Amino acid sequence: MPDVSVTIDGTQINVPVGTNVVDAARLAGVAVPVFCYHPKMKPVGMCRMCLVEVYTPKVDPATRQVVMGEDGKPVLALMMNKLQTGCTTPISEGMVVNTASDRVKFAQKGVLEFLLTSHPLDCPVCDKGGECPLQNLTMQWGPDSSRFDYEDKIHFEKPIPLGDLILLDRERCILCSRCVRFEDELADDNVLGFGSRGRSWEIISKSTPAFDSKFSGNTTDICPVGALTSSDFRFKARVWELKSTPSVCNLCPVGCNTSLDMRYNELMRVMPRENDAVNEIWVCDKGRYGHRYAVQENRLTTPLIKRNGEFVSATWEQAYSLIAERLGSYSGAQVAGLAGPKLPNEDLFSFARLFRENLGSNNLDHRPGSPADLPLDDLPRTYGVGKGTNLMTLGKGTAVLVIGADPEEEAPLYQLRLRAIAQRGGDLTVVSGYPTKLERSATRKVRVKPGTEAQFALALVQAVAAEKLASEEVLGSGRLKFSDEYRRVLAAHKFDDLVAATGLAREVVITTAKAFASAEHGIIVYGRSAAADPAIPQALAAFAALTGKLGKANSGLIALRPGGNFRGALDMGVRPDAAGQPGLSAQQVWQQAGTGVKAVYIAALNPAAENPAAAQALQKLDFVVVQDLFLTETAQYADVVLPAAAVIEREGTFTNAERREQRFRQARQAPANLPADWQSFQAVAQLLAERAPVAVAARTLKKGAKVFTPEAPQGWTAMLTSDVNDMVTRSVSGYNAASYSALSTSRGAWGRQPNEAVYYDGTSYENTEGVGIQIAASAEDSRTTLQLNLSAPALRPVGELVLLPVARAYDGGDWVRGSKLSARQVPAHIIMSVADTARLDVGIGELVTVSSAAGSITLPVQIETGLDLGVALLPEVRGSTLGALLTGAQTAITVVKA
Repeated sequence: MPDVSVTIDGTQINVPVGTNVVDAARLAGVAVPVFCYHPKMKPVGMCRMCLVEVYTPKVDPATRQVVMGEDGKPVLALMMNKLQTGCTTPISEGMVVNTASDRVKFAQKGVLEFLLTSHPLDCPVCDKGGECPLQNLTMQWGPDSSRFDYEDKIHFEKPIPLGDLILLDRERCILCSRCVRFEDELADDNVLGFGSRGRSWEIISKSTPAFDSKFSGNTTDICPVGALTSSDFRFKARVWELKSTPSVCNLCPVGCNTSLDMRYNELMRVMPRENDAVNEIWVCDKGRYGHRYAVQENRLTTPLIKRNGEFVSATWEQAYSLIAERLGSYSGAQVAGLAGPKLPNEDLFSFARLFRENLGSNNLDHRPGSPADLPLDDLPRTYGVGKGTNLMTLGKGTAVLVIGADPEEEAPLYQLRLRAIAQRGGDLTVVSGYPTKLERSATRKVRVKPGTEAQFALALVQAVAAEKLASEEVLGSGRLKFSDEYRRVLAAHKFDDLVAATGLAREVVITTAKAFASAEHGIIVYGRSAAADPAIPQALAAFAALTGKLGKANSGLIALRPGGNFRGALDMGVRPDAAGQPGLSAQQVWQQAGTGVKAVYIAALNPAAENPAAAQALQKLDFVVVQDLFLTETAQYADVVLPAAAVIEREGTFTNAERREQRFRQARQAPANLPADWQSFQAVAQLLAERAPVAVAARTLKKGAKVFTPEAPQGWTAMLTSDVNDMVTRSVSGYNAASYSALSTSRGAWGRQPNEAVYYDGTSYENTEGVGIQIAASAEDSRTTLQLNLSAPALRPVGELVLLPVARAYDGGDWVRGSKLSARQVPAHIIMSVADTARLDVGIGELVTVSSAAGSITLPVQIETGLDLGVALLPEVRGSTLGALLTGAQTAITVVKA
């Protein structure tokens, strides 16, 4: 985009065409005060705080030529002979702007005087005090006294709850509409608006339930006057009392950067930390309000050993010794380890070491062993988006294909970021078998028959050949190798047959393929529904490879899977196939419990909560160790229970869905000085090593291992988490550049700039901890040969109805303990179409019995108007007991009225 020249307060600069006066002034180091304007939203000019003098070259009406003065320079004229709002005025060539003239200062003082006419004098008790733009702008640009009679101030009842999370003080509100515009423009939630008129004009909630948005907390951040406050933080502390610690949210695979605001050892609030490559300045409500579990009084604080069927407190030495003694008495094939994908990389790495090096077992998994478990997927490690990917910079020239995913439920910030790409001119195609919110923002909404996403993905691969869309550069490189199965599957599935199975017109598939292939950048996002069938990721990887959308920044695959650190779990080797000789998956562990498998060590997972088969299997085992924060359903079956420090009580790293490893810091002292998970793993390993020295053969992984280099670390001598990180950088492929020191210095030009307080103030926190380091995808190495494989799409099961599991952000997991979101958790239910519920004569909320070959459960019904006949959706939430029903990615069921 070409630049234009502008002079602001005597400083001449060049700025891109389309830049408004406020942003141009910022580039010149001049702060223009604003209230309604926010750089992340469209300007509206509502508050008038940014009034400036704008002079443009005078044009002769007759000749349409610029009038030149005697000095040979253009004659300047005041635009429209009045002050202009800087946020809505784009820069033009030769423009001159004055932001500090007497006329401008008079206007600024007048605007502030009017805004303060009914503003309460309650700064000493206002939550915004100390980080309030109104305070700052009044001090710098406002009048020193008011002509308005205090007795004439308008008073309202306050606070007014806009919802259960956000409260409104109408006297403070200046009606800048930032909150309304954020929800409408960025979140696509039409939940706020204006009500009444004149002095009674106010912000209102328009939704049922009130303020129904997963991003509502962001409105308190961008509110410039403290009119919106959070029920989670209201009246709890003053901001100058707080110490902010950089952290990373692990509740979904986005990996949002956050700041934990602490007062001494107490968590007061969670705020977004700016990282344009991950979450910009936003965080979803789950990430903001979902970390109170760590400060609950019912947390475990001492090891427990079960004696005579009852738990009794034990010392750490007693617990570790018993674990080492019992686990060491079995062969490697008889023990198994399950560690959840919410654990940091250092813990997962140590857990994998414990089992492979000390116990000689490859029976490792990060999944709970439910029929809902997704297949292991390494395709994003090979074909994933390249280093330097930043979704915030993408728009025109970018094609995004979202298939089998519901981003707002699986990884909420992707909802904002993908929608923004479309708003900036990108091509967004959303392919799904059922309604999703992202469809509303799509350039192209493609609704396939539920369960036929695999046929659609394979049809895209066929379309590449049929329409000659393949990248000549990639094909000419010789890097692509096609397996025999790839050729067989393509030969067995004709394009027209695949399209017919999806219920679409062939032009829809061809148009989608052409839009993606012709774009400069191409990103494919797939989620829970797509990952359930391995044929879909394989076809998507082939489509990306054939069209040349791989091995570079802003192109490739992004997988959305359960667990905030699922990518780290795969990379650190907590998987049954990471070594040369495959081990048992979690599902296989439960199947062989009591026969082949005798003992299980479970960390940060609760498989018994939703999987009856796991609960039964746990009772058959000789020895069970559970390491968790609470006495969970799974812990009830344990012989030894170990407590552990929460994420906010230790440091470590997580790897997000785009393979960006990020570091978080300790914000709180753990109760009873609880150890991090890796420290317990190390303590057990040290005792095992004393009992029987580890053989080199057990310690060294075989050639061809998926994750580790042949030289695995030796010894258990880590004193700090950074020591474990050093082992990770030496041992795990791709992580060699992600040391703690490198992670902390990966800042560049990030974080708030000195003159940005007029925009944000309390909105986002300067990123002092670095923005993370992206792990390179294999395809970025031009020497890497890319083997393309395909699998036949899974056949739709024969039955009255087909059941598909779907993800929900508010799933009722352990994270909800103590959270303000507890009332918003989705109860267990089944979603059916209008036609199917009419056939069964059931209404919303009525109970039905759902049966499959695996079992049956009784659930209330919700009706989805956009759902196809013959398909039912079952949200993965607490109480749904998916394990009692599912038989695969798609399950045949019968439903009767209960």
